[in-house]
Amino acid sequence: MVLDSNIWVDLLVFRDPHVEPIRTALEAGTIAPVIRADCREELRRVLAYPQFARFDIDIDAALATVDRLASLEAAPPQADYDAIRLPRCKDTDDQKFVELAHFAGAACLVSKDKAVLKLRTRLRRSSGVEVMTPPAFGAWLATLGAASAADPL
Repeated sequence: MVLDSNIWVDLLVFRDPHVEPIRTALEAGTIAPVIRADCREELRRVLAYPQFARFDIDIDAALATVDRLASLEAAPPQADYDAIRLPRCKDTDDQKFVELAHFAGAACLVSKDKAVLKLRTRLRRSSGVEVMTPPAFGAWLATLGAASAADPL
């Protein structure tokens, strides 16, 4: 599974109740997100935005949490990108999450970003990746019920 930067920010900075099922599943090891170096670097930049200064975020500690909870996925060779036709995200900054979900074989991409959410049908058709909002992902987790930490998503 892939979490975009906004979801990581909600997990690391805010106490948004919509991401609490994700937090619980992460801590239990029920879900195992993947991240790529460029996605992690974007998260570092986002956490340093001036509007977050009032939260006094320890960016290194936040990224250490991401490193503990997510597996680092290598970017595929350019030839792999050239060989496929992935849906293009209107927000080019979010395209990396679409690519990560596809190349990592992720079951889902969790996002609140409108440009990413608009790709739902096309990404499912091209890659088999479900694009979900945090509440939809939380509901999906609830239907799984007894998902085992030995078989994380």
